[in-house]
Amino acid sequence: MNTTGLVRVTIAAPHRRIDLALPEHSSVAEVLPGLLKHAGEPPADDGWLLRKPDGAPLELGRTFAAHRVRDGEVLHLAHRRTEWPELEYDDLVDVIASGLGRTWGPRHTRRAGLLAGALLVLLGVVPLAALGSPWWPWGLAAVLVAAGVACARAFGDAGAGAVVAASALPYAGLGGVLFVGAGPGVGAPHVLSACAAVLVVSVLAVIGVAEKAVWFTGAITAALLGAGGAWLAADVLTGVEAAAVVAGAALVFSPLCAPLAIRLGRVPLPTLPRTPADLLADPPRPARAAVREAVVRADGLLTGMLAGCAVVVAACAVLLMRGDVWATVLLGVLGVGLLLRARLYPAVRQRGPLLGAGIAVLAVLPTGPAVIGIGALVVVVGLARVKRNARLSRYAELLEVVVVIAVVPVVCAVLGLYGHLRGLGG
Repeated sequence: MNTTGLVRVTIAAPHRRIDLALPEHSSVAEVLPGLLKHAGEPPADDGWLLRKPDGAPLELGRTFAAHRVRDGEVLHLAHRRTEWPELEYDDLVDVIASGLGRTWGPRHTRRAGLLAGALLVLLGVVPLAALGSPWWPWGLAAVLVAAGVACARAFGDAGAGAVVAASALPYAGLGGVLFVGAGPGVGAPHVLSACAAVLVVSVLAVIGVAEKAVWFTGAITAALLGAGGAWLAADVLTGVEAAAVVAGAALVFSPLCAPLAIRLGRVPLPTLPRTPADLLADPPRPARAAVREAVVRADGLLTGMLAGCAVVVAACAVLLMRGDVWATVLLGVLGVGLLLRARLYPAVRQRGPLLGAGIAVLAVLPTGPAVIGIGALVVVVGLARVKRNARLSRYAELLEVVVVIAVVPVVCAVLGLYGHLRGLGG
């Protein structure tokens, strides 16, 4: 009979073997002194550690549950400096495939099933679009969101719930487009209605599912920017002018995504002392698990915000292609700005969308392929011959400041504000 919170393992010490039931939610460092006492081993200068049969060490600060220690496993108690022999395998092909992560497992079957199910659900977009009524897509979107919340809350499968809820976003956007009605084409009112519907569904999904927040945060960011641009294009500006304003704002204000993600993720921040009493105070530190959970949550929010901004800028670049010479200049400024802004984010999941959007914006220039080819050649040669140093980083930082500042006057030129001011002056 299993006891909740305990894991039964065999400890293989240098001179004896011990069968124990260890608390799985205790860290290895808390249990290790007692293991040494039961094993009759004296404390060593270089320390002791527990290893799995394959030689992988158990980190002292993590729990046995975090290391996925299961009942019946054998853990080896060894000196820290002891060299662990490498395992010898008979089937080298299987070892290489396992090491590369190319063996098919249950998680791959699950992902493939979720992907296939999502694709089957999305096949209904075309027939519903032919009906011409917005209520069928919106009704299906509501059903999908409710099903996703039920999977996450009632059945405890938040991953599947996130996939089901994310499948509702295209139907919400389709319903918004059909709600405005048929016309000569898709205009600003259609985009505004679609973005509003996607925004509502994304907010409900991120609150109800509470998993894969990066997907829904990206949709929320893109919907907000798209709704703002569509509102401008519907009444005040043309499509090219609205795209210039939205793309420029997305680049200029993208640094605000990081502090906003920290606040929304509820990351505990240190309190700076303001009085002498604060210097002497010793407030309790937040739990490490709570801090890690908040950081992971904030990281997902930041990734979603940056991805949403990148998608919107890339979409605005398509509209800016129809503009005049100043719109072309703005495309170059936006592309270079995105590439420089990407250097601020070391994580691939955050840097990748910005780099992809920057390359896409430069690609739509009249000389886009040539610019990208020359830039890639310069980067490759530069990275091969020049070592990264603080001076180059400082130059890149200054260039980024200049490019971002240049966004404002170029956007004003696209809007025609300079000509309007000259007209006011006679």
